[in-house]
Amino acid sequence: MSRGVVFDLDDTLYLERDYVWSGFNHVARLLAASAADGGAIADWLWARFEDGVRGDTFDRLVASHPEWATRVTVAAMIDAYRRHKPSISLLPGAEELLEALRRNGTHLGVLSDGPIASQDAKAEALGLQRWFDPILLTGSRDEDFRKPKTGGFEWIAASWSLPHRELAYVADNPSKDFVGPRLLGWRTIRLRMPGQLTFAVDPADDTHRPDIEVTDLASAAVVLA
Repeated sequence: MSRGVVFDLDDTLYLERDYVWSGFNHVARLLAASAADGGAIADWLWARFEDGVRGDTFDRLVASHPEWATRVTVAAMIDAYRRHKPSISLLPGAEELLEALRRNGTHLGVLSDGPIASQDAKAEALGLQRWFDPILLTGSRDEDFRKPKTGGFEWIAASWSLPHRELAYVADNPSKDFVGPRLLGWRTIRLRMPGQLTFAVDPADDTHRPDIEVTDLASAAVVLA
């Protein structure tokens, strides 16, 4: 049994697509001149997301609909998206898993990349402070803390005074999540389930490959017990 378990946040403790939908609706309400207008804006944004558009959705919005651009700037849209109070919830089985690990005396932490305003808002909306200490959001730290580097994992291990071999990391993205903890000797567990943004992504090589892959958090509970 691992004496400490660290979780990624996005698409590991909740579905990131739910956050995107929440953020698009918030921005749409800022832009809307009417409720119907807001629905149309949110639907337009969501359709681009479903088409695979990432990173420049709001730029595309104002290019396609200049009349909406006169109401709020792209910079203001991005800021509102990142700072909004999201309507998101923990994945099925998450609360049961966390309570079981806590009853076993397991240390619980979070290590997540991303803009600090949005990650802070997600952590608060999910009530993560109930289970996790520390909650390490690397957007507030220097580059050495960000995946795939090892700084964040080393910092958590030191804060718990536990050796790396007794720690585990649960995450979703083989492009960056597992390289750092594998180098340190952590056990790595990939949650891979439909609906995740990285569901179809395969590891590039063995350095990116997790030790174990599970399809839901109930299965993760068995692995971590």
